[in-house]
Amino acid sequence: MEKKTQKIKPIINKKQELELLREIIETISYNLDLKEVLGRIVKIVSGVTKADSCFLYLLDGNNLVLRASLNPKPMEIGNIKLKTGEGITGWVARNKQTAAIAKEAYNDERFKTVNSLPEDKFEGFLSVPIVYHDKVLGVINVQHSKPRAYSKTEIALFESVAKAVGGAIENASLFSEKEALKEALETRKIIEKAKGILMKEFAIGEDDAYKLLHKKAMDKRLPMKEIANAIIISSEFKK
Repeated sequence: MEKKTQKIKPIINKKQELELLREIIETISYNLDLKEVLGRIVKIVSGVTKADSCFLYLLDGNNLVLRASLNPKPMEIGNIKLKTGEGITGWVARNKQTAAIAKEAYNDERFKTVNSLPEDKFEGFLSVPIVYHDKVLGVINVQHSKPRAYSKTEIALFESVAKAVGGAIENASLFSEKEALKEALETRKIIEKAKGILMKEFAIGEDDAYKLLHKKAMDKRLPMKEIANAIIISSEFKK
């Protein structure tokens, strides 16, 4: 029996579209927590398209890595990876083009099963590249469990959303990198200070002080930063 494809009425008018994009800019663009940004994007896109599933992949080198999902997938986030050009998602990233499939997406020649997810059996599939300054940052996929014809209006809106969030993702990514570098430098300073205390207290060299710190961290199953902090605090109490 021929599967019926849902007819799509215009989901949003021009005024509502502008209001939606304004909301996206206000609620996402100034948020510098990458995880929150991605989660918010997935919710907005899913709400607009009334999707049964929404995946957001970010480009990491030559791989597209799953970073956010409408349906909770803690084990898959960060672990599902596709090479650029692999599957429909990879094709969208490589060609910087939208892919809209109304039904039987799993029969598309570009389709690739990923970890046997339930979504691999969904019918409708709409995939849009996230591009910022002509640079592909990732891909957003929305899926529908039943056949779904995607209207030109819906596709255009989805593409507008992807463009709007591209800058937000870039800003959040840069901020996350800076925070990670800041944390690494702070950790290094704390460890260096703790090493100095151990060297003085036990009359040992720098290498031995580091090995002692590392052993304590392994024994206690704690980060070296926490062990180093404890040594510094203990030393201050002895003064």
